[in-house]
Amino acid sequence: MNNYLRKYRERKYFMRIILSINLLIISVMLASLLSAFLYSKKISLDSQQEANEKVLSQINYNITYMNETVKNFAISMFYDTDMAHLLFSGEEDAFEDTDRINKLTKTIAYNSFIHSIVFYNSKRNQFFSSGDDAITSSTSNLMNRIDEFLSGGSRIFKMQLMPLRYVPDLKHPERTQQVFSLYMYDSLDAFSKKESALIINVKPEWLFEKLELMNRQSSNRSNRIFVLDQNKEAYSPDIQDDQDLGGLKDEVYRQIAASHRQVSQFTYMAGGEKQIVNYIVNSSVNWVVVDVEPYVGVLSAVDQLKVIFATVAAICLVLAVVASLVVSNRLYSPINGLLKQTKRLPGGEPDRTNEQDEISYISHIYNHLIEKLMTERTKHESNEAIVRSYYLRKLVTDSGAFTSEEWAECVRGGYVNADLEKASIVGVLKFDRYEELKEKRHGVDVNLLNFAASNILREYISEELRGDVVDIRGEHLVLFFEAGAGPEESYAAITRLLRQAQQVIGDYYHVTFTVALSDIAPHYRKLTASYEKALDYYLYKMNFGLGSVITPEMVQGNLVNAESHIPLELERRFAEAIKASHPESVIQELEQLRRLIAGMSSDAVVQSVIQLGILIKQTVREINQNKLSPLLIDLRSIDRLVFEKETLDEIFAEFGTILGAIFEDQKRGTETKDHFIIDTIKDVIQANYANPNLSLQEIADMLRMSAAYVGRIFKKQETISVSDYINEIRLLKSVMLLENNNQPVNEISEKVGFSSPSYFFKLFKKRFGTTPKDYRIKKSLSL
Repeated sequence: MNNYLRKYRERKYFMRIILSINLLIISVMLASLLSAFLYSKKISLDSQQEANEKVLSQINYNITYMNETVKNFAISMFYDTDMAHLLFSGEEDAFEDTDRINKLTKTIAYNSFIHSIVFYNSKRNQFFSSGDDAITSSTSNLMNRIDEFLSGGSRIFKMQLMPLRYVPDLKHPERTQQVFSLYMYDSLDAFSKKESALIINVKPEWLFEKLELMNRQSSNRSNRIFVLDQNKEAYSPDIQDDQDLGGLKDEVYRQIAASHRQVSQFTYMAGGEKQIVNYIVNSSVNWVVVDVEPYVGVLSAVDQLKVIFATVAAICLVLAVVASLVVSNRLYSPINGLLKQTKRLPGGEPDRTNEQDEISYISHIYNHLIEKLMTERTKHESNEAIVRSYYLRKLVTDSGAFTSEEWAECVRGGYVNADLEKASIVGVLKFDRYEELKEKRHGVDVNLLNFAASNILREYISEELRGDVVDIRGEHLVLFFEAGAGPEESYAAITRLLRQAQQVIGDYYHVTFTVALSDIAPHYRKLTASYEKALDYYLYKMNFGLGSVITPEMVQGNLVNAESHIPLELERRFAEAIKASHPESVIQELEQLRRLIAGMSSDAVVQSVIQLGILIKQTVREINQNKLSPLLIDLRSIDRLVFEKETLDEIFAEFGTILGAIFEDQKRGTETKDHFIIDTIKDVIQANYANPNLSLQEIADMLRMSAAYVGRIFKKQETISVSDYINEIRLLKSVMLLENNNQPVNEISEKVGFSSPSYFFKLFKKRFGTTPKDYRIKKSLSL
């Protein structure tokens, strides 16, 4: 027993298979049964709705047919020349009237659906009737009900059947009967008792018998068919049982108003029970025929399916368990075989109850074996990597001392993937902005980046060429390529493969690198010289920019260029453009300088950049010596450009930024100078406004400037001339004197600097809209 329980606890994955299969089968089965049940329910409701609509349509047709029949009968009676006497004649003829009544009685006898006929003669205010005894009996109130309609007590719907409830015997008022009345008269407007009318009363049996037959089909009292008339009153064979339909009537008319449909179905809660309500609107008489059925009764057949579905579910559950056992055993057999195999492996333990399941146990054994295998393999590869790294570094840095035995060892160990005894090409690869990259990736990540780049480069190189990549634990990688038969084709193929590798590494790691390729080395003993040549060519990254693949052909022009410094004429034009503050000219000269320096050798490039920086600093110092306010530019950043930037494009972009700041500072200095002059002019005017001889020329003489220049900059900044500003100050001073002392106006005019009182009055009135005297009076009154 204990062995069986232990075996059960260990076979957790087997139990999971069984539960998964059972869950899948049960889920599919329940979903299928639920879908079948819901579909059966929908079919049952749709079928019942279709049947109810057919019954309601038949009743609706009977109502329409009877209404048309009664209308045609009423029209024939209304326009009968013999019967017209009863309607419109103002003269009484007892014999003829009796004869016409008898004829009317015979007509009623021939039409079994007619209950009674009433003629109302408005000229004689007299009723003529024939038919059922209720129309003539004094114990019935039928005539009183008709007269109530004619008198306006209730609304008349012309040429439409209207239900009319009356008491045939007033001694028993609780016993009521019904007829359907149709009123016909000449007027198109509402009926007035001033006109005659014909009333046809129809027996209700033609409709109520049909309704009673339908109501008897169900023993449930909630199941019924009834009619709502024009006044929203309910009529059915047993009217007393319909007194609880008030809420349902309101809901029917609400549904009609909301859906605008003539035939429809909805559900309704009545007495705590859900009801299915079908209705149809008869437009000929404005009646609504309503059928109400219990929701439970409609779905009784569907509910019986629940028992069948439960039985099917139970059978399927048993079959699912049996099937899951069979299928699970077949699926589990490979797992069981693996478990038997693990018992023979070292590390396989018989007690595995602590593991999650059999797969976890097998994974544990597998991982344990893989760890042991990888440990042994890592030891072996680590030793191999150390040896390989030693030989390759020596081959790069000291190939002249590399012996034939060492080369044979490299070939035997597979340390080099290229045959370096033949012509080869050496490349030097370094990531752009290396110092910034090292700080950002904290050193360790740069080593991983070198490792990743080495693998990607090996993959692309091996597609077309034999070559290898060596990380000599410095700031760059060294690349070896077999030169092949044609040097040009080899350089083109290497460049294309390196470009592809740049694209991949850039997409994955968002970094770029620059590569410099050496001249062809004829033998591996010349690799060190080629490596040093590649390092020299790498310096031309300054000329060609980041992400370049620099070949010997690209740098030949720079190597033979004897130009080593910037020509004096070019320096002079550049400095003069800066002093003249002509940004366009400076940009043109700067671009010419960049092209000139880009064609120089690497050493000359550095010297020329330093020379250009010194030229800019010297020019700024000369500008500051002659300026009222010096340029506030930090020139120390120029000295750092050669050491911080890696390409000429970056250096000249910084030169452009510095020169832009110089021009902006020059512009601000000019504006500051103008503001300084404007403030001085205002101070002179404030101090000398009382001088009648104060003018633009006098102010210019004080400042030792031309009157035209002073007037121009003042008008530009203040949008007002100097003379107008002087007058404005004088007028404002005169206002202060008018408000604060009682001096005569002429004295005030002279005191503020106006030599002519009339000119003062003219300017004052133009400025303030009144004379100085009136201004003083108004200010005194306001106080």
